[in-house]
Amino acid sequence: MESQAEFVVEFSSDCIGMEFINIENPEDCVSQRPFYLLWIKNGKYFKRKFSDCSVFKTIEMERSDFLMMSNEKLHEIKNAKLLPVIHKSKKNPKGEQEIVELDIDHFCESKFIFHKGTEKIEKSINHFYLGTEMIDENTPNDNYKLNQKSILGTIHKLIGQETME
Repeated sequence: MESQAEFVVEFSSDCIGMEFINIENPEDCVSQRPFYLLWIKNGKYFKRKFSDCSVFKTIEMERSDFLMMSNEKLHEIKNAKLLPVIHKSKKNPKGEQEIVELDIDHFCESKFIFHKGTEKIEKSINHFYLGTEMIDENTPNDNYKLNQKSILGTIHKLIGQETME
């Protein structure tokens, strides 16, 4: 099935710097942590969900904007980077410019592994960089719109639509 696919994507989300419940007894499954496998085979689109608790049936999709765009723009995705959350103030009379950049100690990210032919490309999308519009109530993130319009912002939106339950 997937082994003969033309294009395969592994997708999951994870949070860094946060604790998760470890399941000692698989019978007492309380954590879902979904993982998705999406692929193109013979011009058809498929997805399958897995979790710590269950393995779901393979679903054939009528179309997949996520798979089509990812397959088409794989080189662009490989080289893309999200920009950090920053704000550059206007220069003061001395010609100095203040730059405010936020550091984070925990965040969530989407992880993708793209397989095409013999090529394997891993890409992570930091949700904090992608979703932070304002540094505080008066200070905008200068990179918000750029990140939203980037190929990474686009595939993040598309995978969200295609994995919604």
